[in-house]
Formats: sequence, C-alpha cells, structure tokens
Amino acid sequence: MMELDGLIFVTSNLGKLREAEAVLGCSLRHRALDIDEVQSLDLETVVRHKARSAHGRLGEPVMVEDTSLELAGLAGFPGPLIRWLLATVGPAGISRMAHCFGDPRATVRCVVCACYGEDEVIGDGTVHGMFAESARGQRGFGWDSAFIPDDGDGRTYAEMDESEKNAISHRRRAFEALRNALASRD
Repeated sequence: MMELDGLIFVTSNLGKLREAEAVLGCSLRHRALDIDEVQSLDLETVVRHKARSAHGRLGEPVMVEDTSLELAGLAGFPGPLIRWLLATVGPAGISRMAHCFGDPRATVRCVVCACYGEDEVIGDGTVHGMFAESARGQRGFGWDSAFIPDDGDGRTYAEMDESEKNAISHRRRAFEALRNALASRD
C-alpha cells in the first residue's frame, strides 16, 4: 500500500519540511542527504533523478521535491536552476533581473515524487504571479520575499503568515496532488 506515512522526506531545507508538514497535517520522517542533482531545465527529470538516487542510497521509500521558477522575461529561465541564481544574486537580484527584462511575471512550479523503487508517483503544483520591484516581508525562505502570487492580494509570500502562504502555495498544490495520486492507486 502506498501512503505518505512510510516515506522519508529527503531535503536539507527545513523550511520545506515545515511547509510540507503543515500542508499535509502530519509529521514526516526526514533526512538530509547530499544527492547529486542532474542539471536539466526539465523539472520532472530533476525530481525523478533525485528520488531514484535517494531511494538507492537509503533503500527505503522516499519523497523528494524541487521547484522551478520560470521568469517570463527570460523565456522561462532559470527554471529548476533557481537554486544557483538565488545563491548568486538573492531575491533582490532576481527582482531586478525580472524587471530589467521588462516582464516581471513568473510561473512557480513544484514537483514532488514518491519513490518506492521501480514505482514512482508524481504530484505537480503551479502558481502564477510576478516579482516585486524589491524584496518585501520577513517570513518564508528562498525568494519568498520577492514573489507576489496572483491570488495573494498583492503581497509577497514573505508578507503572508505561514497559513496564508500554505493555503495558496505551489508546494501545497504539489503535495495535495501527490496525496490524491497515492490515494487513487490504493
């Protein structure tokens, strides 16, 4: 039987762990694991590779997730490579870049994969929005201080409290899609 309870959530980002637990309404087994990431602009390829690698290392059912940030003004770049752009220029730099190219719109996509060995189940969640001209807010992590979701009342993720962000986030949509996909397989 496939279920969330038996999975180990592999992430080194405690913000993602807290968000996943809040969205799913349960405590998750968790493990930080250094996994080589395949460099690809295809988010599902990145996530499936991470899941297979984590399962191979741990020998137990795992769950991994990754996020793609697609800037409209850059034809979808950086996509899954957002981690490196964020590490280099930070949320304020991403905002400047988005506005510099004349189109601050962005699509945020999260893919989560539960891997049971040969069997994999995917959940996918997408949110559309735009980048603020400058970072705002003190909550969240990553680029939350610069991203304004379309259904966020003009506030960045970082200006929302945790429950407000979790109600509309890309990660929520992906984890709910995974939970539904697992339930439909049982």
